[in-house]
Amino acid sequence: MHPRQIQSLLKVVELGSVNRAAEELYLAPSSISAQLKELSSILGVELFETVGRGIVLSPAGRELLPMLQQFHSLVEDIHQQAQTITTEPSGVLKLFAPSSMCIYRLPSLIERLQALAPQLEIHLTHEPFDYQRALLQAEIDAAIVVNESVSAEWQAHQWHREEVVYVCHPKRHQEQVLSLDQLLEQPIITTEAGCTYRVRAEQHFKANGLVLKPRQAFANVEVIKRCLFANMGVGLLPLCVVADDVAEGRLKVQAVQGTPYPFSSWLIYPKNRHVLPKLQVLVELVRGDKLSDQ
Repeated sequence: MHPRQIQSLLKVVELGSVNRAAEELYLAPSSISAQLKELSSILGVELFETVGRGIVLSPAGRELLPMLQQFHSLVEDIHQQAQTITTEPSGVLKLFAPSSMCIYRLPSLIERLQALAPQLEIHLTHEPFDYQRALLQAEIDAAIVVNESVSAEWQAHQWHREEVVYVCHPKRHQEQVLSLDQLLEQPIITTEAGCTYRVRAEQHFKANGLVLKPRQAFANVEVIKRCLFANMGVGLLPLCVVADDVAEGRLKVQAVQGTPYPFSSWLIYPKNRHVLPKLQVLVELVRGDKLSDQ
């Protein structure tokens, strides 16, 4: 089995066409077809089947795809490790982070990362995205997540302490600490269902015999902030998202009984993953930030 065969297969799967894959890889379509045929012969199974004028993965191909992706990622890691034995970290570092972290935490981290490793290219993905599957299949190197704790299946490095708060326009703000019943009198704006911030708030309401019923829900924290600037309700957001707006008086944190909700941001990756220099430099920066955050 040759890495070029795996690369060709993955490119055909990605683009859905031998001809398009050939253009992308600067090869003749006949070369791509020959590589796929050789790979099928080596593995002893048909990897593709014809559908109309195109080809799609066979059931055997779909079953083998995650391992073939891992094989391809491992080959890239070996090349990058070899290149960094005598040089600084290089290659592509693929990361996932929720939009709040992408906008308000990662820019300064990436700036320092690129100063330390200027040959490193950062590819950043945010939600909606199945980062856990992508981590296990080596499609990304690491993920930044925000949660109260992290599953034991991951190697985890705590980054920042994060507080999730209720926040609103100054004209809507009330000086007293609101009960959850009083908060429900306000139009509440949250992140999407299933988001860790919202799940924590739902648990808080449930523990007090109430149900959180948002008036609006958005996946993007910037949309929530725009609604708050327009005085459309009380929003549930990480404090880091609104810290500048609160400091400059554009928004105010609304005190609510049982809040703020304590969270942490974490850098995670599979425990069995070999940590390449490109990831190690990020780990060291995260560790340094944690120490300064204490």
